[in-house]
Amino acid sequence: MCPICKNNLNVIKRGFYRRPSDNKKIQRFLCKHCKKGFSQQTFAIDYRQQKRWFNQSCFLTLCSGVSQRRASYIFNVVPRTIARRVRKFGEICEKNLCKYRETRNKANDVEFDEMESFIHTKLKPVTIPIAVEKKTRKVLALSIGNIGAKGLLKQLSIQKYGKRPSERLSSLKNMTQSLKTCVSPTARFSSDKCPLYPKLIRDNFPQASHTTCKGARGAIVGLGELKKTVFDPIFTLNHTYAMFRDNLKTLSRRTWATAKRKDRLLLLLYIYAWFHNLWLDRKQQKPKLEIFVT
Repeated sequence: MCPICKNNLNVIKRGFYRRPSDNKKIQRFLCKHCKKGFSQQTFAIDYRQQKRWFNQSCFLTLCSGVSQRRASYIFNVVPRTIARRVRKFGEICEKNLCKYRETRNKANDVEFDEMESFIHTKLKPVTIPIAVEKKTRKVLALSIGNIGAKGLLKQLSIQKYGKRPSERLSSLKNMTQSLKTCVSPTARFSSDKCPLYPKLIRDNFPQASHTTCKGARGAIVGLGELKKTVFDPIFTLNHTYAMFRDNLKTLSRRTWATAKRKDRLLLLLYIYAWFHNLWLDRKQQKPKLEIFVT
C-alpha cells in the first residue's frame, strides 16, 4: 500500500538501494497513482534510524528495571537517543495494544483498579488506572491522569504548584471506554470498593456484573500491591501492578529515576504493557518489538 495516497493498486517495483548503516539491500516501489516513491523500509519500526542494531535490546532493557540514562551507558549512546526510542516504541506499543483489543476474543472476567505514582516530585501525583483479564493476566487498557496531593503534602503542593485539577474521573472513563472493543457486554468486573467504580461500570457496561472487595494492607514496605491477606480476590491485578513497579524504573518506589513528563510516562506504560502481553505469549523466544499484524 502506498503510504502517501493509501492506494493499494498501481504500485510497482522500482529497483533496490543499499542501506548505508548496514549495507542491506532494500526494495524500492513506485505508486503510479500519486507518482511518489517509497521503499520496504518505510513501513519498518527503524525507519530513518542510523543505530538500529540495538532496538530490540533497548526494548527489553527498558522493560527490565533499567533507567533511560543507564540504558544509554550500556549501549554507549547519548541519552537523547534513548529518549527518542522511548517515544517511537511507545507509539508503536500503543497502536499494537489498540489493534490487539480490536482483534482478540471478548474477555468475560476483568479486574481493574488504580495505581499511584508521581511526575518529577511527590507533590505532583498521578493516577494510573489499568484493566487486566483475570484468566490470562494480559493488560487490556490503561490511562493516566493528574490528581491532587494527599495528607501532609497537600498544603505544600498547593503552595508550590497551585491547585492542580483532578483528572481521575476522565482517566477512568478513557480506560473504561477502551474496554468496549475487547470485553463482553455481560462480563464480570472486579475491583476494590472505590465509590466511583459502580457508576462507571453501569454507564459503560449496563448488563455486566460488578464485584467489589475491601482493600487490604501491603505485604511488606515498598510492595503495597501484594497483600498480607491469605486470599486476594483481585490478586491478578495486584500482581500485575507489582510487575509494573518492579520492571519500570520510573514506577519503582524510592527511586530517583522519576518521569519528568506525563506523556512520556504514559509511553513507558504502553511499552511495558505490550512487553507484558508478549511475555505471557512467549514460546521459547524473547519478546520482540514488531508492528502487530493479525
